Formats: sequence, structure tokens, C-alpha cells
Amino acid sequence: MFPIARFRVDDRSMEPTLAPGDFVLVNRLSYRRHAPSRGDLVVVRDPQAPLRYLVKRVADVSVSGAFVVGDNQTPSRDSRTFGPVPKEFIVGRVWRTAKP
Repeated sequence: MFPIARFRVDDRSMEPTLAPGDFVLVNRLSYRRHAPSRGDLVVVRDPQAPLRYLVKRVADVSVSGAFVVGDNQTPSRDSRTFGPVPKEFIVGRVWRTAKP
């Protein structure tokens, strides 16, 4: 497994921070020693469709997982829909962003 992975933003839920088609580089090792912090931009596996990946912002962290939300909350599928994301579903922290 490579420590850095690339993901594509597929929806408008992170606008204006990220737009559809933008790419993010994710550090997969970032949370091996500590939990995510509020405000972190993360990639998570969708708890309702585990083959799909979502880019979200950490709003809160608890023992049950991270509560993640989109910056543009109207079109966002996030923890308001599926609840806290378990730690094992967090792929890593967004390290860099890139436009196509």
C-alpha cells in the first residue's frame, strides 16, 4: 500500500473548497497514531456504499467515530445522513488539492 493516494471529487458537496473534477492527494498514514481533528479534510469510505469514497470535513470526533460534513451542506450526503464514520472507514487526511 502506498502512503499517498489520489481521489477525484465527484459532487458539489465540498464547494467552494473543492469542485467536481478536482483531485485530492490523501495521506493514508495520517491517522495511524492519532484521531482526526475537527476541521480536517478527509476521504472516507461511504458507510452505505463501501466501494464509494467521499471527501468531507471533520465536524466532531467521538468514540463512535468521526462526524463528517460537506462544506456545501445542501447537496451533501454526510454524517447527517449515515451517522458517524467508524475509524476503519477513514482513508486518510487530504494533503494536497489539484485542479484538473
